[in-house]
Amino acid sequence: MPLFTLRQAALLAPCLVAACANIGLNAPHPGAAPDPSWFGAQRRIELQLDDGALASPPEHSFPQLLAWIARATGAIRAYYGHFPVQHARITIERVHGSGVQWARTFAYSGAHVRLGVGRETTSKQFESDWILIHEFVHLALPQLADQHDWLQEGAATYVEPVARARAGQLSAERVWAEFVRQMPNGLPGPKDRGLDYTSSWARIYWGGALFCLVADVEIRKRSDNRFGLRDALRAILEEGGTLDHRWKIREALRSGDRATGVAVLSELYDQWGAAPMQVDLAALWRDLGVEHNGLRAALNDEAPLAAIRRAITEQEALPVQ
Repeated sequence: MPLFTLRQAALLAPCLVAACANIGLNAPHPGAAPDPSWFGAQRRIELQLDDGALASPPEHSFPQLLAWIARATGAIRAYYGHFPVQHARITIERVHGSGVQWARTFAYSGAHVRLGVGRETTSKQFESDWILIHEFVHLALPQLADQHDWLQEGAATYVEPVARARAGQLSAERVWAEFVRQMPNGLPGPKDRGLDYTSSWARIYWGGALFCLVADVEIRKRSDNRFGLRDALRAILEEGGTLDHRWKIREALRSGDRATGVAVLSELYDQWGAAPMQVDLAALWRDLGVEHNGLRAALNDEAPLAAIRRAITEQEALPVQ
């Protein structure tokens, strides 16, 4: 199934930042026989994560559920080096149907992710889910003013598949193919203004993701591929920029710029925040060596920026726990 097959339709409903959000995102639904036994008769499961590891597994073991959480925390560690917060709670609500049907992330009483999971969710659906990783990414950025929702959601939209690729959970071909298909959703239309003045799902999620992609490529170009967006986001996290803290956007961007040694994030924000910036995506894909071919992409390692493309999605060894 395509990585973002149902995401576009799911995001048609208005969404707010994950700090106090109602986010209804549908996970992919592979066609496998349902296994309703994983949740038993319980309606709710409360889990505690300490440094990304389950502190106290539930009384009854749910292997599919625990493997799902382990994959999500593994992807986050592959990108950030460690889990974003020391302690987090996960509340899983049993709902009708199958798949991960909604998610909300809070920070006002400690990091807390709530998810609605269908009682007929299969192992295959858990394996293909992206929503939990998306929510975990929200924990790794500070709360920003409402007008900057695009950075909160755009970063989560961009980082989630990249993190899965770096953890070996998703092929680079699939990530780039979906970026080719979905990034045009983030381009400004005739009546659009800058990202700080947008309220459409496409501009908030995919406009923000496009900002992150362009920033990632530009940071790597200016630093001879020594640094990328991941280094900037890691620096924001290491300086205490988690969801339970409120920062000004320029404070966060300057933190990332200091880590990379180039002022890409601040400069791009000066342009993109206030005005609708167009991106020549055809030229960008050509330079990165991404040739779209259905659900996957043919990757050309002879392209001018092929080394940058590889550095963004290359798989790496996970940190030792």
